[in-house]
Amino acid sequence: MEDNIAKTISNARIFGSLSSEDVNALIKLGEKRHWPKGGQIIREGDIGDALYIILSGRLKVVLYGEEGKEIVLSIMKEGDIFGEMALFDGEPRSANVEVMEDAECLVIHGNALMEYIKTHPAVAINFLSHLSRRLREADRQIGGLALLDVCGRIAHTFLGIANPSGKTEKGVVAIERLTHEEIAAMIGSSREVVSRALKKMSQEGYVEIEKEKFILHI
Repeated sequence: MEDNIAKTISNARIFGSLSSEDVNALIKLGEKRHWPKGGQIIREGDIGDALYIILSGRLKVVLYGEEGKEIVLSIMKEGDIFGEMALFDGEPRSANVEVMEDAECLVIHGNALMEYIKTHPAVAINFLSHLSRRLREADRQIGGLALLDVCGRIAHTFLGIANPSGKTEKGVVAIERLTHEEIAAMIGSSREVVSRALKKMSQEGYVEIEKEKFILHI
């Protein structure tokens, strides 16, 4: 079982350059926890005391407006991490993290992680690189929401989910299929508008809609 966890962590973008010794040390610092679909792992405003590494399942990072409108900031899957920002800046959690599909995470408590980082500079550098990427991706997302039409925002979002680095093969990007409500919450639109936009993109050959995935031609 530990080998499976080590493989997931080693394949994660943030931890990919770490030695096997560092990976195994991180595993020993944490504990596995499970959440069912519909559960909430983090609540906006809570004190941040742990880092989470997703071992399986699918999660969403979400904010709620005054009238309960859902705004999805990102969707996360195996190998992604969350909860790190509050550990470094000491501020309360900035968003909610909710379970879309049954999920299992390795949970590393903040004090243990920070003590380890102090004596292992390679891990600290990985976190700095990760936080820098997070800022760049936030800039990309804000720019897309501000400057693109609905079809452009959908394509922009699909690219971000499929491959945050922006690199694709043969001009085709495949992502796990989302509901129209989930896409609308991610781009700041409505389900009806998203449905019309996807229909238009499909008719024009930009998107193929399959049972379990979307295929975007770019």
